[in-house]
Amino acid sequence: MNLLGRGFNQENIQDMNRTLLLNLLRKEGVCARAHLANLSQLKQATVTNIVSDFIDWGLVKEVGFLVGSKGRRSIGISINNDDFGVLAIRLARKNYTVGVFDLSGRLLDKERTELDVNQQPKITFEAIINDAGKLIKSLKSRKIIAIGMAIPGPYSEKRGRIELMTGVLGWNEVPIRETLQDIFKMPVFVEQDANAGALAQYWHNDEDYKNGVVVYIAVGQGVGAGIINNGELLKGCIGVAGEIGHTSISFDGPRCACGNYGCLENYCSSIAFTREVNRVMAPEKEYTFRQVSQLVREENRQATEIFLDACDKLSIGVVNIVNSFNPSVIVIGDEMSHVVPSVMLERVKENVKQRVLPEIYANMNITMSVVSNDSMAHGAAIVAINDIFNNPLRYFEKGQA
Repeated sequence: MNLLGRGFNQENIQDMNRTLLLNLLRKEGVCARAHLANLSQLKQATVTNIVSDFIDWGLVKEVGFLVGSKGRRSIGISINNDDFGVLAIRLARKNYTVGVFDLSGRLLDKERTELDVNQQPKITFEAIINDAGKLIKSLKSRKIIAIGMAIPGPYSEKRGRIELMTGVLGWNEVPIRETLQDIFKMPVFVEQDANAGALAQYWHNDEDYKNGVVVYIAVGQGVGAGIINNGELLKGCIGVAGEIGHTSISFDGPRCACGNYGCLENYCSSIAFTREVNRVMAPEKEYTFRQVSQLVREENRQATEIFLDACDKLSIGVVNIVNSFNPSVIVIGDEMSHVVPSVMLERVKENVKQRVLPEIYANMNITMSVVSNDSMAHGAAIVAINDIFNNPLRYFEKGQA
């Protein structure tokens, strides 16, 4: 293939080769240069030169000898997961999480803090910055080189602002990315939380998901969708594609803060589910989401009926996604998916099967999230790591890291 004749210069090709090798190394964990050349289909000399640069920068390290099938020994190499890392922040309506991940995307440490929804966003953001600073300082032997943050949508990439956080006013006035960059003096990447969740799924299953449309549906304190088409996120004009929580499933339903009526998230989010259990069961002290989830696991009749109704309402949103994007895979994650995953999956699949054409249903798969940790926090880290892998010179050339 003549890439130079298709608008690619030598520098572009070098960048793509670096990114390819870093992603292969991440997947392999430890491998020899020759194996990396076979996997990448690059010349041995090209791989050797690039890996030599990586080692000089400290991005990759040699980790001892490997023994091949014929007893031949070769030097193993891996990504340097000991000296560098990224900070991940996940903001939700009622809590936030701050964590540190290595450059292979493995969680090293995280802290979750509950929030008062009446607290001013500026105060919450100050607390996030303070906690992030403490976590970075506590890792004396590890240098944090980038920050990723996952936030509720709709998030306008064009303005760099959260346009609306249902139930929490004021976030549209907070310059998140600019403030974090000014304080921490490193690259900062902000992504809508469902998009971050989608990236986390793709990180672990890119071979299965690289062709076709994959939709990650985050059913948490809000509801959103991250849509990956042939390996690329679908973001829309200003970055708010996938806001299925603000699609209507009842045209004469209650008005939402977004201006629409009967929005999906008002029927099946963790907030809506908890609110409905409290309304029906009327306890002396309001149940938390964790408590109502436990009631469902204990097979409390009223709580279970409300949970199943939320699954049914979610199913309508899934049907809308199916008919809009014809995905090959739909992944359901976030808080509501953790209540009783098997029950939610069975209920959604049965409802969707009844509401879409048989041929469409036969050519798609609905599953639950494969990420054991917080998908959005994990995805926030991956947003940052992807930039490091795509632009290693920005971080490591001439000992910058």
